[in-house]
Amino acid sequence: PVTAPLFLFPTRLGRLAMAGFALACVVLGRPVVLAAGERPQLSERTSEELGKLKEMADAKNWEAALRLLANLQADTNPDSYDSAFISQIKAKILMEKGDYANAIEPMEFALRSSDSHDYLEARDTQELVYYLANLYYQEASTTKSPPLQQQYFTKAADYAQRWLQASPKPGQDQMRQEVQLLFVTILYNQAVINPEHVNLALIKKAQVEIENALVRINRPKETFYVLLIAALQNQGDYARAADLLELLVRQYPAKKEYWAQLVPIYLNLAQDKDADKARAYNTCSIITIERAQALGLMKTPKENFNLVGLYFNAGQFGKATELLHSGLKNGAIAAEQKNWELLAYSYQQVDKPYQAIEALKEATQQFPAAGQLDFQIATIYSSLDKTEEAYRYLTAAVAKGRLDHPAKAYYFLAYVSFELAKFNEALVAVDKAMATSGAEKESQLPQLKQAIEDAIRERSQAAPQTQ
Repeated sequence: PVTAPLFLFPTRLGRLAMAGFALACVVLGRPVVLAAGERPQLSERTSEELGKLKEMADAKNWEAALRLLANLQADTNPDSYDSAFISQIKAKILMEKGDYANAIEPMEFALRSSDSHDYLEARDTQELVYYLANLYYQEASTTKSPPLQQQYFTKAADYAQRWLQASPKPGQDQMRQEVQLLFVTILYNQAVINPEHVNLALIKKAQVEIENALVRINRPKETFYVLLIAALQNQGDYARAADLLELLVRQYPAKKEYWAQLVPIYLNLAQDKDADKARAYNTCSIITIERAQALGLMKTPKENFNLVGLYFNAGQFGKATELLHSGLKNGAIAAEQKNWELLAYSYQQVDKPYQAIEALKEATQQFPAAGQLDFQIATIYSSLDKTEEAYRYLTAAVAKGRLDHPAKAYYFLAYVSFELAKFNEALVAVDKAMATSGAEKESQLPQLKQAIEDAIRERSQAAPQTQ
């Protein structure tokens, strides 16, 4: 599954909480007697007690304020407007403290009371719903328990959706766009709680909500597109994901992460069974890296090496070899042994064996103890029928060690020595090959040993006749 960013709003929550707290303190002096058509009012006792909060708030003595509220609420009818109002103030103080988790319970109590008795105006209700959507989302984002994550994400999504359904704000409003973004982010992250079992129904729902938002917003935040791309990737719709990423790299060409995402998407598309389509998408992946590099991006040694690999996989051995050789020379590609070996292999693929040998010889200067490099040089010389050179490098290879397959190296040395009539050396090499781990894979070893022994015997028998 593709992960998407989490959006937390503690700073905004704290700022709005304090604004709401200040407003609450202002209304404490309203009359207790309810006139016709007025909203519910605080009792005289509650109003007087809450008047003490201003001094505590000025001193940021939140613990004292919370104790005052707890004592006052204990003596208040839980079904009353006073209790709902006290809970609302308590929640906002807790948010001001940064104690978001504990702010949820009093906030939900205030909202339930208002829903039952119409205590709050629509604006105040929306504010509480907004807070709760963010608070539950933050809890879901921080807990390590998947069941709790599911529970908190569900509540966060419900509150975000409630806010949107009750909001009279137009589609272009920044606040509405923020809540829309929060809503789809919640849906997406809930869907990928378990990466092994992504909830595709929720992914699809998030996709639909994002697309609806994009239709209504003139200048949507780019995060909408990021989430939509992630949703499409999780559903295997790589072609459309690529189209959207192409849009993002054109809109934000300096953002490396979009270029870096586009390359693997094209590589996924290159798995197409249609050879022409596969070739086209492989080409797209190559061009994407080169476009990014033209902007100064994706130029790390690893990314340069990846570009070589893409050319290599596309069968463009000449270009791959050129990039790899220059990269190893100028440091654009890590000068690791395996990369020098790949360079040699690339030269062989374009029928340049002597350049392959020179590349490996250059590598031996950097890795003098690596016998595997000498072994590969010997292999190429042998293919060119240069047996003496092959023998010399094989001797160096087994002397140095650090061979991928020691038994194979000794077997090869035995064979080359036999070809050069160096029978005693051949016998030593074949014995070492047979005594080395992995010898069972060289099925011709017994026959080679027999041939060497026969040659030694024949030479020994022929020696007196020569004299």
